[in-house]
Amino acid sequence: MSTVNIPEEVMDSNHGSHGTMKIENAGTEKRDVLQATERKYQQLWQDEKVFESDAPSCSEYPPESITPEELRAKVPKFFGMFQVRQFLDYLADSDKVLWHILSKMEFGNRVARAQGKRTLYPQGYHGTGMPIKACADKLVNEMKMFGKDFEGWEETDVIDEEVISTKAKEDVTKFSNAKKSKAALKSAKTKYQFQVMLSLGIPQSEIHKFGDAHYWLKFFPQLWRQHLIELGCSIDWRRSFITTDVNPYYDSFIRWQMRRLKTLGKIQFGKRYTIYSPKDAQPCLGHDRSSGETVAVQEYTVMKCKVTQWTEKAQQILSGKIPENANIYMAAATLRPETVYGQSNLFVSPEIVYGIFQISDNDYFFMTDRAARNMAFQGIFPNWGVFPKVVGLKGFDVIGSKVDAPMSHQKSVYVVPMDTIKEAKGTGVVISVPSDSPDDYAMTVELSKKAEFYKIKPEWVSLDILPIIETPVYGNLIAPTLVKQMKINSPKDVKQLAEAKEQAYKLGYYQGIMIYGEFIGQPVQEAKSLVRQQLLDSGDAIVYCEPDGLAISRSGDECVAAYLNQWFLTYGKVDEAWRDDVLGHVRGEDGQNFNTFTTATKHAIEQSLGWLTQWSVTRQYGLGTKLPWDTSELVEGLSDSTIYMAYYTIAHYLHSDIFGTQPGIASIKVSQMTDEVWDYIFALSTEVKSDIDRDTLEGMRREFTYWYPLDVRVSGKDLINNHLMFFLYTHQAFWGKVAPEYLPKAIRMNGHLTLNGEKMSKSTGNFLTLDAAIKKFGADATRIALAEGGDGVEDANFEETVANAIILKLFELRKWIEEVILEVRLLKEGEEYSKVRELEKPKPSDTFQRQGPKLFWDELFENELNILAQDTIQQFNETNYKSALKSGFYDFTTARDTYRVSTTSSSLGMHHDLVRRYVELQALMLNIIAPHWADNIWREVLKHPSTIQNVTFPQISEANISLTAISNYIRSVSASIGAAEGAQQKKLAKGKTTHYDPNQAKRLTIFVAKSWPAWQSKCIDLVRIMFDGISLDVKELGKKMDKAEMKKAMPFVQVLKRKLESGEPKDAVFDRVLSFDEVEVLREMVAGLTTTVPKLKQVSIVVVDEGAKTGVKIEAGKEEKVEALPQAAATAEPGSPTFEFTNL
Repeated sequence: MSTVNIPEEVMDSNHGSHGTMKIENAGTEKRDVLQATERKYQQLWQDEKVFESDAPSCSEYPPESITPEELRAKVPKFFGMFQVRQFLDYLADSDKVLWHILSKMEFGNRVARAQGKRTLYPQGYHGTGMPIKACADKLVNEMKMFGKDFEGWEETDVIDEEVISTKAKEDVTKFSNAKKSKAALKSAKTKYQFQVMLSLGIPQSEIHKFGDAHYWLKFFPQLWRQHLIELGCSIDWRRSFITTDVNPYYDSFIRWQMRRLKTLGKIQFGKRYTIYSPKDAQPCLGHDRSSGETVAVQEYTVMKCKVTQWTEKAQQILSGKIPENANIYMAAATLRPETVYGQSNLFVSPEIVYGIFQISDNDYFFMTDRAARNMAFQGIFPNWGVFPKVVGLKGFDVIGSKVDAPMSHQKSVYVVPMDTIKEAKGTGVVISVPSDSPDDYAMTVELSKKAEFYKIKPEWVSLDILPIIETPVYGNLIAPTLVKQMKINSPKDVKQLAEAKEQAYKLGYYQGIMIYGEFIGQPVQEAKSLVRQQLLDSGDAIVYCEPDGLAISRSGDECVAAYLNQWFLTYGKVDEAWRDDVLGHVRGEDGQNFNTFTTATKHAIEQSLGWLTQWSVTRQYGLGTKLPWDTSELVEGLSDSTIYMAYYTIAHYLHSDIFGTQPGIASIKVSQMTDEVWDYIFALSTEVKSDIDRDTLEGMRREFTYWYPLDVRVSGKDLINNHLMFFLYTHQAFWGKVAPEYLPKAIRMNGHLTLNGEKMSKSTGNFLTLDAAIKKFGADATRIALAEGGDGVEDANFEETVANAIILKLFELRKWIEEVILEVRLLKEGEEYSKVRELEKPKPSDTFQRQGPKLFWDELFENELNILAQDTIQQFNETNYKSALKSGFYDFTTARDTYRVSTTSSSLGMHHDLVRRYVELQALMLNIIAPHWADNIWREVLKHPSTIQNVTFPQISEANISLTAISNYIRSVSASIGAAEGAQQKKLAKGKTTHYDPNQAKRLTIFVAKSWPAWQSKCIDLVRIMFDGISLDVKELGKKMDKAEMKKAMPFVQVLKRKLESGEPKDAVFDRVLSFDEVEVLREMVAGLTTTVPKLKQVSIVVVDEGAKTGVKIEAGKEEKVEALPQAAATAEPGSPTFEFTNL
């Protein structure tokens, strides 16, 4: 199968950008320059095969001489992957998940490269399932309606969006804001599939090709590959593939996988309940749905409450329509069969229109239409899918009827109203058990108080409630007790009732003991199933299932729960040993140290493992691999994508194109890939008979045993209930017992991506596709904005203003680097920076650089770079990309700016070695997130001969404690001076009186103390004595303090207490000695202050004497005794100077 030509219209990014920031063409020059560089390096990386990685060869490390574990230790590796791209990602809102997850995988892979590991980051494509076929079939039908190129369509055919939106959940192959353009077809509301294709930029004359489902497989992968290349992803494209039988090698891989699972007993055949589409006549599993992907089957016990007396109104309606001797049962669905002993009424909704449905020759059920439709696919009606409705009537019509109550102590009960019953849940008929259901009790009390209002007779309800279950906290009438304690006054107290219901059910089920009925004394957990079985055996109840939410198929059908013969995977309770093994791996009980990165992810996985149960492994419609032992069935789209990461390791041996039509490096035929070969290369056996060359077999096995286990799978939180569970289950089935070292090492789960602080959605117009973002902002700016958006499980935010601002930052930083490196003017011995700069104007001042010994500001800058680089590398190692961006880009820039200003104002200029050091470190720190920019700097500015992509993180010298303290001091002093200036400006703006005019020429006096106040020394001496090594008793300490100093001393003592009790070393707390000369540091700062503080002309430093009455003023290198000092001088402390501004 070959690829196809992509029309230019499809590459127009406008189709993927709705309601977002507009960038005028006049402002795109800088972006265009950066994008030209990005395209250049993307091509270079491909030409140089930078990201193609192979396992160490068998000739270099013979398999018999080294174990896989030893090899991975000797040659460290990283294998990470992002989910295979699915075809409807283009049609749905998938970008809000995908490119956020993608960026985390991309950053993680580059970090591993920088750590010196050999890395594998592949990317495949997923075409399995019914979505593509459903879309293609829609187009075929539309061509029949309107012609090959839809020329027969008229705008009057459009259905109003408001009408569409009131229907059940829309098919996700559609979205309503089609791209507005010159064609009426393109601007119309998207009722039809061909309009969706137009909105993607596909020409009208090309759309008919998509009527062939296989054309989708040829068309979209090229786009995805192009977009990922344009983003700068470090992907090994040799290993790409597409699922379904269009790739015969992958088809063989899946058939082997199915056979092995069946042999292991993990695939079985039998009747089970599943979510089913009557329209499609097949199970409708997760990705087959347009909505309700996580909806599962809910099982009920339906009580058959035979009607013994109808109301007069009901008799009139039923007269002549149902035989007089017919058995009519009100079908009441319950989740708590153990409570039927206490049934006191039967609830119906007065407003719901119910039906009476014939289930056999003489038996009829009273229930909702929805429940009947579900039962029609569960063998309850005689004919599959048929639910004959004899008559319809409102719930109000049957209120007052009398029915039998199987196993109830009352034998028969009245039908009464309950307004809160939902038509979309259960059968619409509910048994009332006021002893154990807070909702039932609240409604019973309401009816007894307001019988006339509800148009019932008082004797129909009774408050003589039978205790059924004893609970340890709330006694034997848990519902009445909870309702009273929570002060629930009516059935309208929905929130409180929901809370009470949860408490009653959990406590009753897990800790309750039966005190009525045949199973007295038994725990509810045991009695529940026993009571249920009695009801089923006696014919008083049936099993009924339904979807636990709304599930809509891709064909627009509301799904039901069907009872089918089918092949299914034995997830969950069916194979508890399998589930427990998976759970043990997740919890690290198997010694494999599985990592979930966050407790939220771990809890989510454990929760999903707790509820996930049997899963249908096949369908009849769509694309995919035929089930090996029943070729009328197709392997469904989640079950064929569980261990494809193993296929990545050897894909390049098998084929060189995604369709498997071009041979791989080994020229292996599909027929040669027998089950025995798959077993051998995936380390599931130690011997193999094959006509494949032995060296080739060993090479493929080496690829697997080296790259496996998978180090991390990065995925969206929406896949936690299906993809990720199947991924863990299948790996456990294959390798858990025979080679647990190949089980996955980690799952990193990410949230969705919001856009500009709001939910990203095509339906709201706030939407931006990945390719549109790249074209609008460029790859590196997009990547930085993604990193800036946040990490972790919570939703991140892509801010377009950030991406736009980054364009300027990257451009200007690159321009500055090019100047200071390529246009450098090194000062010769004897030359002075200020004079040379003046003589050689207009050459940029930063290009004049010193050499020779490093001075004060040089040492500070170098130390600051070391600190920031260390922090950045640590944040990268911990996958905190936003934090790494802060220290490795924003803080780097701030440090550079401080250095520039300081050295320029001091008439020194920057040191050439440090400028180059800064540029190298900046390129290395940014390479993870902005690799195109970094490689351009590395090769074209720094003139390194090869790519930065193969350079590891540098070895960074440890920070100098004294220099770090000086830098912190300088920042603190500068911030305090800035805050003082800002406060005066605010006062001035409000018309308030100020001590000086900040907008006029002024002097700054800095007061420096050489010693600490005597009262502080006393406090320290006391604390030193009374601190016991763990805690400090402040109350006892206060008794020993001078009462006159108590007010100012206690806050100081609390600071000492906090430091000591937090574990800070005692010496650091008690021995308060500055590690630098404060006065000398301030002298160095003077030049910079006069440059950065507006209108500042003079700076004086006053060293305050003991008592703060006198001091020594230092100014312009001279010292002068000062006899009278202002109040500000009294609060100066070592390391914390005070300030005073005065106008000259």
